[in-house]
Amino acid sequence: MMDAASRSLIERAAAHLKRRNEAQAAQPIAANGDWGNAPAAPMQQPRAQRSQQQAAVPQGGAAAQPPRQRRAAPQQPEATAHSRQVTIDRAALRQHGIALPSAGRSRIAEEFRIVKRQIVAKFLDEVDGDPEAARNRVIMVTSAKPGEGKTFAAINLALSIASEQDLKVLLIDLDTRHHAMQEMMGIPAGRGLTDLLSNPDVDFADVVLRTNMPNLAVMPAGHPDNRGPELLSSKRTREMFEEMTQRYSDRFIIFDAPSCLASSDPATLASKVGQVVFVVEADQTQQEEVESALTLVRACPNISLLLNKVRNSATDQFGSYSNY
Repeated sequence: MMDAASRSLIERAAAHLKRRNEAQAAQPIAANGDWGNAPAAPMQQPRAQRSQQQAAVPQGGAAAQPPRQRRAAPQQPEATAHSRQVTIDRAALRQHGIALPSAGRSRIAEEFRIVKRQIVAKFLDEVDGDPEAARNRVIMVTSAKPGEGKTFAAINLALSIASEQDLKVLLIDLDTRHHAMQEMMGIPAGRGLTDLLSNPDVDFADVVLRTNMPNLAVMPAGHPDNRGPELLSSKRTREMFEEMTQRYSDRFIIFDAPSCLASSDPATLASKVGQVVFVVEADQTQQEEVESALTLVRACPNISLLLNKVRNSATDQFGSYSNY
């Protein structure tokens, strides 16, 4: 049976999408064509970056306000007209401890439902009253060091959000050296983000892959490129972010980024995302390592800590999650 928190989250999502569709009916919209064949979203205006919050976001949300008048998004090339479909290997997911929400109420699935509700609430509760809240749909998952479980967390979070009826997810691998995301999901590595950013002849249709999982698309990291940090700070990247956040109002974009102390990519990307989920390995990562890594991504307005690999005990509830 669906719990009250899940029902409330779905009802807010449905109400938000209904208001968006009513607003679109009165004004022109961009051409169709996206990662899931849904209508394009109206453009939203920027806001000032918020300060980092100290308290965890409550699971309940403020009542939504009536939608503001918005401009239609500019025409963009279609993203999935010729995109390929790949099959995610469910056996590979199970082998790496990834939980499928549709497979039952496992401990991991329930933990990531709790995390998901707080992540999604930052967008659903604020989008109508704060024009740049769309950035809160762009999430970077990272950690201080390799091996703390950031890819595990990114995939579980993506699958949990994609299990919602009215939300879709694009999961992007940002680690060109290890391709851990593709390995855990059992999908082939090929052209991806670096190819999109470095080659103007490559578009979304070439690198965004539809999957056999409802509401989930993936983008591989692409071929290794020594100019990775420079590509992420380029005009091409800014344009890509504008397209993703302005056109698709029901998309959550999740970046599986390298570790902060092993790569400069998270620091480069921090100012462009709305939320950072910072994974910390329990009983292993040192406080000074966490503090040093958090300093590198402080440009993001919302940083949350996710404690991973917690030892189970009879008194445990769920994995720890809080805002930084």
